Amino acid sequence: MKIFYDVDTQNDFMNKDTQNGLIEKGALYVPEAESIKPNLKKLTDFARKNNIPVIGSVDRHFGTEEYKGRELELQRWGGPFPDHCMYETRGERKIDETIANIGVERNPESVSRYCDMGEYIKNELNNKINKRRINSLVNGLKYDLKRNSHFVIRGIYFEKQSYDVFTNPAFAVFLDLMKVKEAVIYGVATDYCVKAAVLGMQKKGIQCYVVEDAIKGVNQKTTQEALEEMVKANFVTTEEILRS
Repeated sequence: MKIFYDVDTQNDFMNKDTQNGLIEKGALYVPEAESIKPNLKKLTDFARKNNIPVIGSVDRHFGTEEYKGRELELQRWGGPFPDHCMYETRGERKIDETIANIGVERNPESVSRYCDMGEYIKNELNNKINKRRINSLVNGLKYDLKRNSHFVIRGIYFEKQSYDVFTNPAFAVFLDLMKVKEAVIYGVATDYCVKAAVLGMQKKGIQCYVVEDAIKGVNQKTTQEALEEMVKANFVTTEEILRS
C-alpha cells in the first residue's frame, strides 16, 4: 500500500493573515508556512484524481485536567508551546488546500465517513485501542480502493495531543493492517511533527518520500538537524511526485 501522509496542515500552524492592515498569525505559526500552500494543494488534488488515500495527523488540544497528562507540551502545563489547535476553534481546522474531499458539508466534527476532515481516531486516555473501529476503516478503505471508487476515504486523520503521531497507538495498528510500504510525506513542522512521523515510519520499514518543497520548519538550526536525522528518507519535489 502506498499513501500520502499529510502532517498537521491546520490553521494555527499554516496561516498568517492580514486583516484591516494588521497581521494575524496562527497560535503556533510556522514561519513561511503559507508559502507551501500551493504545493500542498497540488499534492492533495493529485491524490484525489489518482485514487490515492490521504492519511495524516491533526493536533487537537483541550487544556483540561483530564487531558493534562497528554498535553505536557503546552505552556499551561509547563511545556514549550502556547495553546494551539484547541478543541472547536478555527485554529484546529484544516486549511482549504488540504481538504481532500469536495462537495460535502464542511463540518470538522462530523462522524460521516466522507467528511472533509476525514475521521478522527480518538487517542483514548487509557491507551486502549478501538480495534473494531480501526478494522472498519481499513476494510472500508480497501473495499473502495478495490472498486476504484470515487468515494475513497481520502482523509483519515489521527488525532494527537503531542507532536509525535505515534503517541496515538491506533496509528501504528492502522499502518500494520493496511500493510503500508511507502509514504509521501508533507506538512509542518519539519523539525517536530514531520520528523517524528518519518522516523517512526522508518522504524516500521516504510519507505518515506519527503516532499522538500512542501514542508516547513520552526527553526533553521533544528530544521537542518531534522533533515540530517531523516537521512534514510528520499527527498523529492512536488513536481517529481506529480510526474511519477
